[in-house]
Amino acid sequence: MSRRALGFGADFSDQMFKIYLNHSKVIHFRDGYPVYSLSTPALYSKPAANMFARTLYRGIQNKNMPNLMSFAVTDVCNATCSHCSFYEAIDDKTRTVMSLDQCRKVIRDAQELGVSIINIVGGEPLKRPEILEIIRSVDKNTSITTLFTNGWPLAEMAPKLREAGLDGIYVSIDSADRDKHDEIRGLKGLYDRAVRGIEASLKTGMSVGISTCITPEGFAAGEFDRMVEFTKSLGAHELVVFDAMPTGRSKDHPNLMDNNEWKEEMIRASVKYNADWNYPGVLLHAYSTSHRSVGCSCGTSYFYITPYGDMTSCDFNNRPFGNVLEEPLYQVWDKMTSHAAYKEAKWGGCKVKDSAFITERMDSPADSTSTTCSSHGNGHYSFR
Repeated sequence: MSRRALGFGADFSDQMFKIYLNHSKVIHFRDGYPVYSLSTPALYSKPAANMFARTLYRGIQNKNMPNLMSFAVTDVCNATCSHCSFYEAIDDKTRTVMSLDQCRKVIRDAQELGVSIINIVGGEPLKRPEILEIIRSVDKNTSITTLFTNGWPLAEMAPKLREAGLDGIYVSIDSADRDKHDEIRGLKGLYDRAVRGIEASLKTGMSVGISTCITPEGFAAGEFDRMVEFTKSLGAHELVVFDAMPTGRSKDHPNLMDNNEWKEEMIRASVKYNADWNYPGVLLHAYSTSHRSVGCSCGTSYFYITPYGDMTSCDFNNRPFGNVLEEPLYQVWDKMTSHAAYKEAKWGGCKVKDSAFITERMDSPADSTSTTCSSHGNGHYSFR
């Protein structure tokens, strides 16, 4: 039994990560534990045990439980990205960002509800003065902590972030070309600072990835392959690719809604890189939200908290279901997951890119009465 169990454990791990990531290779060893992705706990770690245990109880209870929280800790940013989904909040000066104690409570409440992965986002999260204290407040026996940054102050901060307990860091780079990246991000010199930040982070022992946003036009022009090669050249462990969302400053961009053909081509293009252990892991948002993987998890195993305490199904959807400063976090989660649109994960891609889903599920009279109004005051489903 012992011999068979060892072999079965290896087969189980291999299959589990292959389904979720489209590969089953170890991309990094962090603190002695094998890391398959910055977006999952390291295998055999205590946060991984929490993730598996919660998955078991999710089945027993037949109730959605969150695995991942994205937590925006600030509304301040020094970049003006052309695809930003948060710019309206940055421009809104009427709301107050949560205090340090309130941030700590959100993290504690989320961990009590079961999250094993906490993504710290913004704005630019490294602009939050108490960012190290926020990271330290995470119970490392329950959850891993990953941070998304544009990289501007990262080179100087990387050792302190690691000392505070940060497990992984995604640095946003949207083109392998220096000038093009800085133009997309609206901040000259950002590319060079981001690269220095990646190099400094790798020296600390953190798991380091690059986050990039690719449009249909960029993919057709070869940007995906260039970004994979660029990630490999820096020695980063993972490239996570977000196919551009019809939200925020990109809400009027053509060909982002109901357009899956180019994303399918990109998924096929990633196979050769993920099969090669000389390359970093390539995690495609288009793959993980597809029928091959877990499907769109927003509102089913994932939620987003704004800097003001609003809970939404993800950071690309600005429809809040409540505010965790006004009612318990678990009650807001229960309200959201009781909504017909979020009772089940959606296969076939991201919810906010599917016009039929939005029309049939989100805008139906029965559904619209069960939610709170949006942060922009219109009471209707809308996108940032």
